[in-house]
Amino acid sequence: MTASPTLERFVRMSRAELETLQLERLRRQVARVHASSAFYRAKLDAGGLQPADIRSLADFARIPTSNKADFLRDQAVHPPYGTRLSVPRESVALVNMTGGTSGQGQELYGRTQHDIALQGFLHYLPWYQAGLRPGHTAFNFVPSGGLTTGGWGPPEGFRIAGAAAVNAPATLGTDAKIDLMLRFGRVDFIYTATNYLHTLTEALRRRGRVPREAFPSMQGLFVAGEGYPRAWAESIRRAWGAPLHEGYGSTQGAGFIASTCERGVVRDDGRAPCMHFFEWENYVEVIDPQTGRAVAEGEEGEIVLTNLSVLGSPVIRFATGDKARFLAAGGCGCGRAWNCIEAGTVARYDDMMKIRGNNVWPAAVDAVMFSRAEVAEYAGRLFVDAAGRTEVEVRFAVKPGTAAGEALQALVTTLTDEIRARTNVAMALRVVDQKELPVFEYKARRWTDERKAGYAEANRR
Repeated sequence: MTASPTLERFVRMSRAELETLQLERLRRQVARVHASSAFYRAKLDAGGLQPADIRSLADFARIPTSNKADFLRDQAVHPPYGTRLSVPRESVALVNMTGGTSGQGQELYGRTQHDIALQGFLHYLPWYQAGLRPGHTAFNFVPSGGLTTGGWGPPEGFRIAGAAAVNAPATLGTDAKIDLMLRFGRVDFIYTATNYLHTLTEALRRRGRVPREAFPSMQGLFVAGEGYPRAWAESIRRAWGAPLHEGYGSTQGAGFIASTCERGVVRDDGRAPCMHFFEWENYVEVIDPQTGRAVAEGEEGEIVLTNLSVLGSPVIRFATGDKARFLAAGGCGCGRAWNCIEAGTVARYDDMMKIRGNNVWPAAVDAVMFSRAEVAEYAGRLFVDAAGRTEVEVRFAVKPGTAAGEALQALVTTLTDEIRARTNVAMALRVVDQKELPVFEYKARRWTDERKAGYAEANRR
């Protein structure tokens, strides 16, 4: 199953043994932050708890959750780290900051030397499961540097792996990155954002290059950061002739929190593709955000995260705002007793769009658009028309030589009907040249909401 001595211990563990280890580490972490962090002392007080009261995982779930807004308020009153910092300030060896993509602000995390090593390991670990080995040439297309864990951790993870890492700079355009890959010739592994793998694949096709023929030594493709429809994953595996893997991670998790095992995303056995939690480093709950109760197998809920060994700025029952479908241990069939979430389906609760009274997730439209091999890319727009009505426009481009004339019109009709069936919202689809669509170099932001500006304009009229 694995040749890694580090992993072997946890792969062999039964579920009961793993939960015993989790409880031991949770109790140790809670006792430590209660003694060192005013923020978490207040949280335990709010739950009427002392560290000695945590005798079970159910007891731990009585600690109130925290969220991004809580952290930002704490930082504002006690800059720069807030009272969450659980070590002396002089022990901080690295500063991480969240990306701020939620629009709420950026949390600061002080990392100790121990935490820095852990971040590297939590990037290397999922790549090892995906087939990365010493001596491989690995391309990193996630922008490096900056303050986020995702910008700093990957180069360290590749160093630990013993791979020859090519950390392609964000200043290089896609064609220049392809030129660099072709210059190396042998490329064994790619790490990138989900959407950028799509961008890279389409750019190769426009050059007339078949990815699996251009890079026949590819051992694994590893994506993170965004969900995707299963049909897209299958098309990527066919195009590259290599397994597709996915990881779920965050700055709060100090790296990857979960990833696929060696079986990858595309399953031929009918099982749901799953990402296993690295449960000895992060304790993960999937809860109903309305009731706070753990969801059942197959249900969706919010990921709540607790670091088990982070020292500097740990998170304890952090409500991430990420929505995932929970899959219990054993469902993968690989033998690991680690709980999972379904691959390809993680989304942000704040990504949901309210359209004409309907809750619409971008992933639902993705699933329709990218289920058709003819579609190269798309972008959606919400706006208010002259009569004050909410309208939805979806512009999309097709791949060269795949559809024209009546066949293209039939595709538009099919996609329009399927989107309405899935979302209960009528959307106007329009075919455009791909040059009219945005190019996503990292994570995709396919939707723009212009309704506020439209309402303001209507009021002026």
